[in-house]
Amino acid sequence: MASRVYFARASVSEGERAISEKARGLFRAGGFAGCFRENDFTAVKVHVGEDRNTTYIKAPCLKGLVEELIALKTKPFITDTSTLYTGRRHNAIDHTVLATQRGFSVEGLGVPFIAPDGLFGTAETIVRVNGQLDREVSIAADIVRCQSLLSIAHFTGHCATCAGATLKTLGMGCSSRKGKMRQHSALKPRVKKGKCTRCGECYRHCPADAIVLDRVQAHIDRDKCIGCAECVAVCRFDAVEYDWKQENSILQKSVAEHALGALKGKESRAVFFNFLLSITKDCDCFDRADMPTMVEDIGILASADPVAVDQAAIDLVETRGGRKLPQLIGNSQLDWHHQIEHAVKIGLGRADYELIEVGT
Repeated sequence: MASRVYFARASVSEGERAISEKARGLFRAGGFAGCFRENDFTAVKVHVGEDRNTTYIKAPCLKGLVEELIALKTKPFITDTSTLYTGRRHNAIDHTVLATQRGFSVEGLGVPFIAPDGLFGTAETIVRVNGQLDREVSIAADIVRCQSLLSIAHFTGHCATCAGATLKTLGMGCSSRKGKMRQHSALKPRVKKGKCTRCGECYRHCPADAIVLDRVQAHIDRDKCIGCAECVAVCRFDAVEYDWKQENSILQKSVAEHALGALKGKESRAVFFNFLLSITKDCDCFDRADMPTMVEDIGILASADPVAVDQAAIDLVETRGGRKLPQLIGNSQLDWHHQIEHAVKIGLGRADYELIEVGT
């Protein structure tokens, strides 16, 4: 049986209030109130956008959805985990300040922003999934502890997963720092030439003794590196980077298995929205303003199936763009099928869907 995916046409030009009401309309049309219960601690998973990013989904667009949860007498909180890379979302303090400045707060939405993985991204719970790659996954502690989840994903291209939508929002966005590194375990970091200040922080924190300092900069021994991300976390000068394009099939499969872990115990207690607005070639983690879009605005999708909602989003984007997604984002070596097919294989959802258009 195909999963139901609800669709409302929308564009940024209509304004944030109109978008909010269309999202609310999808929530009601899908009968999603039944996924939430009184006194649930309900995680509303978002991405507040990196510091200078302007194409992320703005907080007022989510007002209607949050009001629906409040009316159901749940205890919703806006949430997102810390990033591996250095930026304003790298720890809970800076992340919360940024979220508050952008309206993801009690003042803006009537509910607080709470980082579910603690101050430094290390507050985690190990969840057994018995996946092909991962028997256990490391998920942000308060994602595991809450009773229900409303996922808000901004559909974009992505330099490693090709498509950045619900599966990535769940798998990468709900993992602890260790979980994120497990997903990137095929990748090894390197020190950028000219960026390192030889402060020695990475050297002192490396648990594998994989970093040496010469008279110019730090160097990482790739044979010793265990991919723990300590160097990424402690570097204050953005001097450590990864080649995110390597091993994207392994990364995508691991993302799907971590998504399974994030949803474990929340079967029938989670709803997934994809916003197909400001559809950029790269994700909202890029610290750039006015990022170019690859297709015109399409609308909003919602489903109780995280796989179906992503498949529907990809299909709509490729139809609107007249080309396959890898060509639209400018990297024909990437292939989004890995995450969808693996998610189906591990029982996360179905790729077959029925698209139900909702007028507002």
